Amino acid sequence: MAEHFNIERLMDSSGRVDLSDIDWSEVPKHPMTPEAIRCLRYFLLTENSTFFYTKALMSTNAVYEEPEIAPFLCVWMYEEEFHGRAFRRFMEALGEPLSPTYRRDMFLSRSPGERIDEFGQNMLGKLFPTHWPGVHMVWGTIQEFTTYSAYQALIERIDHPILNKICQRIMKQELRHYAFYREHAKRRLQRDPMTAKIVSAALKLAWTPVGDGMCSKEDVLHTIRFLFDGLDGKAIARVDQKISELPGLEWFDLFTKFADRHNIRRAPDAWFPRNFRAKSQPKVEAEPALFDAE
Repeated sequence: MAEHFNIERLMDSSGRVDLSDIDWSEVPKHPMTPEAIRCLRYFLLTENSTFFYTKALMSTNAVYEEPEIAPFLCVWMYEEEFHGRAFRRFMEALGEPLSPTYRRDMFLSRSPGERIDEFGQNMLGKLFPTHWPGVHMVWGTIQEFTTYSAYQALIERIDHPILNKICQRIMKQELRHYAFYREHAKRRLQRDPMTAKIVSAALKLAWTPVGDGMCSKEDVLHTIRFLFDGLDGKAIARVDQKISELPGLEWFDLFTKFADRHNIRRAPDAWFPRNFRAKSQPKVEAEPALFDAE
């Protein structure tokens, strides 16, 4: 990384995503396919499930031993909550409101694996207090980079002028979240070879794409197909390649294996606006400008 992560800079630039200039009356003027709406609903649910993933990390010693983690978690949860609210506002303007109890419903309907994971993380955090925060940092790196890639795909594959503006603003915050996780992951992996072994074991045992477990498997597979064209696209391989650059994780190919296991392939043209396939395909930046505060 070209520059040491600056937590003060993150705190100074943090805040809810700005929607003050959005003309919500314009949203329904640009029709969207049912498949696109289904994908947006998935985004809304995953953005609003962020707080579920902080409980295990908050119980580790790293929260009070490392001065950057606690303030980052405050910013991360706050900003992610407003990402979800932005999508909810968009869906309401589109005429696709959610149930007022959607968050409770999501929590109660999460998969058995998600419930087991909550218990297991607390246990493993106590067994490996020095190394387990590294699992959280690497996991966050993967999920944030995947999410950033997904926002790029949303812009190119739906190309709704209001949604584009919202996504571009959210992406700037997602890049800062990714930068934090990536640097802390690298620090921990470089500090102790045992951390890389424990992280690798945890990933191989339990990692799945962001939102899996909180949303139905059918919605997970649909979203990956809609956004990335599964194994027929380039984005999944790019996520794997980016994570394999972390120390000790040169082997990482779990996203490709997930897509292969579920045979996720190219999305049908009918899922998108008529001119989508004529455009250039979504690209993931080789190295995003991680520290741009604007």
